[in-house]
Amino acid sequence: MNDPYWVRWSHWTDQGMVEHGQMPRKKMQENLQRFEVEAKKLLAETGADHVLYGRKLYDEGGELEELRFYLMPMTDEEFEKEVVPLKSQQVYAVHKMK
Repeated sequence: MNDPYWVRWSHWTDQGMVEHGQMPRKKMQENLQRFEVEAKKLLAETGADHVLYGRKLYDEGGELEELRFYLMPMTDEEFEKEVVPLKSQQVYAVHKMK
């Protein structure tokens, strides 16, 4: 059984998973905010439509299974194809104002 005070996490790039581990649940928001800051910089630098920076994956019972971190610039088309169809997840991304 998963420890309710810890959550599995992983960091993904376009090369696949680059690191993983566990963190206290109380550190999740702090880490998401850190990635959000970097995602906003990347959005400005690349001119992308979206930058995906996190996903919380949930099991069938609604329990958090894993927190994934990214810094992936995406076009509208990529976001629609890769992110919009996802189920049982909470997605964290920044978006270009249009």
